[in-house]
Amino acid sequence: MSSVLDTLARMRLFDGLNDDELTLLETLVFVNRVVAGETLCREGDKSDFVCFVVRGSLDIVKTNVDGGEVVIAHLHAGDSMGEMALVDNQPRSATVRVAEDATLIVMTHKGLEQLRQRSPAAATQVMENIARLLCVHLRRTSSQLAQFKLAAG
Repeated sequence: MSSVLDTLARMRLFDGLNDDELTLLETLVFVNRVVAGETLCREGDKSDFVCFVVRGSLDIVKTNVDGGEVVIAHLHAGDSMGEMALVDNQPRSATVRVAEDATLIVMTHKGLEQLRQRSPAAATQVMENIARLLCVHLRRTSSQLAQFKLAAG
């Protein structure tokens, strides 16, 4: 099994896919190496890809009301970013910067469409997994917001 295939098999976004589906998926993604300081995307950009961190780390940055930047999350190996871009085709909700040289596996909306055409069951599973991940992120954000409200309260 290739290292990309091994990595895909370990990612939560691809839970439930069988070996044939993972092999197909491997042909629809690409590996990108990025250096610390590079910006992958900016808040407000139109974008249509999701990234999976294989090595290194990324910072998720939001602009605050004063125009400053706040790091709201640190992503490490096994984490992903950009799932919403595959679902709603809206501008990026945050800026993503490379904090430490990183290796990423990238899947574009076009790649997801190709998966949908070639294996509808696999594409459905991926979309269900995206929904689960977004729920986890929303629950975490809600908890953080509640803590913030208590502290500010």
